Amino acid sequence: MTKTNNNSIPDKSNIQGMILRGFTHPYSCHLIFQFNDKPGAKNFIKSIFPYIQSAESWGDAKPDIMLNIGLTYSGIKATSDLSETYLEYFPNSFIEGPTSAGSQGSLNDWGVSDPSGWAFGNDTDEQHVDCIVHTYAMTDETRALIVSIVSDAAKANGLTEFLPIDNGTKRLEEYALMPRNFIHFAYLDGIDQPDLTWNDPADPNDTGDLRNFLIGYPLSDSGPGPTGDNPAGDFAKDGCYNAFRMLYQDVKVFDEFLIANAPKAPKEIQQTPEYAQEWIAAKLNGRWRNGSPLELSPNAPDVATSHATDFGYKGDTTGMKCPFAAHTRVGNPRDEVLNSSEPSPVPRLIRRGMAYGAPPTLKSYDGERGLIGLFLCGSIATQFELLYSWMNTTNFASTFTSQQGQDGLIANRDTPGADRSFNIPTADGSITIDSLPHFVITRGTAYCLLPSISTLKSIAG
Repeated sequence: MTKTNNNSIPDKSNIQGMILRGFTHPYSCHLIFQFNDKPGAKNFIKSIFPYIQSAESWGDAKPDIMLNIGLTYSGIKATSDLSETYLEYFPNSFIEGPTSAGSQGSLNDWGVSDPSGWAFGNDTDEQHVDCIVHTYAMTDETRALIVSIVSDAAKANGLTEFLPIDNGTKRLEEYALMPRNFIHFAYLDGIDQPDLTWNDPADPNDTGDLRNFLIGYPLSDSGPGPTGDNPAGDFAKDGCYNAFRMLYQDVKVFDEFLIANAPKAPKEIQQTPEYAQEWIAAKLNGRWRNGSPLELSPNAPDVATSHATDFGYKGDTTGMKCPFAAHTRVGNPRDEVLNSSEPSPVPRLIRRGMAYGAPPTLKSYDGERGLIGLFLCGSIATQFELLYSWMNTTNFASTFTSQQGQDGLIANRDTPGADRSFNIPTADGSITIDSLPHFVITRGTAYCLLPSISTLKSIAG
């Protein structure tokens, strides 16, 4: 049932900044903690509270250092005064966490991505995450400063820090030599984000409406929760959920895959081996590596379309331009006709993140590298997990009736019963790659609430 929402526009000074804007600081680091007692947890947040950045405009005076804070369900239990009755107002996906059977029915972290091998977040007594602190800085020196402020406060208050990378790099830090907004597979990232709006009156068909992301302003009865005039609703209001995901990217396997499959490209593509490899990479992703979407630039990358977002798939009913299972087409089908059982319009996510780890060299692929994904949403189950389920088993549209394929880049190939083949329609017939390898492996996941600044202030006392 659709609700009429006449609430006033939320106060940006009460919203954590990363929800409404992508920070452009050149240095970032994500610190992951487990609390050991309530006084220590509350005092830790009090110690770092002065550095929290709101969504207010900073104008020309960009802060040298700043941070945002996320709390898991166990972190909320450890820091808040909410009773068990009101804690149960939070949605099951958030309460039970990413390793639960319900969540894994969508995430499908089987085999090589099994939670038992995660670096954090597998929800054992020793491994449950309570808090993630996202730090940002303008220089390497100020990066070291804000990280030391947070880590010193953690040590002083008895927190346990997870150190997910064991190759000399202790924390999830943005690698300074990586080209900005590129991932290790050499694709331009972060192009297509929902245009956050605040419609008056509210428009249930606008997937970029801020009410789909901020808690406390639901467009429908199934909107972001908890809601209502109660302590849980007050605690969560102006917050947003963050599905925090650490994804290892196997660049060696990816590069070898492109080389091995480039000869399958049509003859007119075989201008050079390198161009054929780029063509295969574009078909897997749905965009060329410079960002040009295949729907607008099907034959070659074009700087004029490298950041284009105004296109659809309704006219590409055969997949001749963009394969149906290309990553960008699965993650955001746009105007594609979906099965009647799927939500309409297609839900969106706010994506933040960074590449972590050093780029591979010409001599070696050794080392831990990948992507830190922050997937912001109002409902973990009906936004993040739904889209992830589509990536693992592409059965959301009638175009897949003849196969149950997978997202060309992201899907877990160990998903039970999934068809690991990948089809590329061409004028001379379909090119079929029989079995896609694992390009991406899950290293850890945590579901956090990014509470309002007034809520964090209350926790800090």
